Amino acid sequence: MPIQRDKDIFVKQMFSSIAHRYDLLNRLLSMRRDAYWRRFAVKELLKGEGNLFLDVATGTGDCAIEILRQGGEKKRVIGVDFTPEMIYAGRKKVEREGLSDYITLLETNAMGLPFDNNYFDGVISAFGVRNFSDISKGIREMRRVIKENGKVVILEFTNPSNKIFKKIYHLYFKRILPFIGGIISGRRYAYQYLPDSVMEFPGQKEFKKNMEEEGLNDVKYFNLTFGIVAVHVGVK
Repeated sequence: MPIQRDKDIFVKQMFSSIAHRYDLLNRLLSMRRDAYWRRFAVKELLKGEGNLFLDVATGTGDCAIEILRQGGEKKRVIGVDFTPEMIYAGRKKVEREGLSDYITLLETNAMGLPFDNNYFDGVISAFGVRNFSDISKGIREMRRVIKENGKVVILEFTNPSNKIFKKIYHLYFKRILPFIGGIISGRRYAYQYLPDSVMEFPGQKEFKKNMEEEGLNDVKYFNLTFGIVAVHVGVK
């Protein structure tokens, strides 16, 4: 994997190039399970108290929108992403949903969040943490900006534990997904990066330990859809 700055540049350019097809491919390649995964993660986030939340690596704003769907219009969300094309697409989506008064999307890097300590009631990140140039620093930043007893909820791809399903999943993930994603987006390398980045990402127990090392307590995780993804939850 490239050094930190090189990874930031690569990831930013990659997501810039696929922003116009990002939502379509998410739904298609996950067989629409991505919507369920986000609903589950947001439900865990909203088990805590408070009305002000941060969505890190928001992409096109799906988690931010889901927070409003589940929590109602008393909730306020700031979503951040360092890819301007993603933020542009997300703002258009928020506007279409009629949620511009409740959701603000900002272009910024998760490695240095421009918010005060203890500012938010909770933070969520879906499918963004594995793209961080420094995962530990990203977790540390998310913890820093939330209040005491606030939650950090992280939704990420992982590797299934069932051996038979794992073989089928890897065939799809490593062969079929990059092929379909490449045809639709015109950027096969972006969808080859996806399985490569997942294979390099820590397993559930190791990532749980990473969160604990960065000062989060009561860390637990939930495997969804045969362990394709996991939702990790920690408390400040």
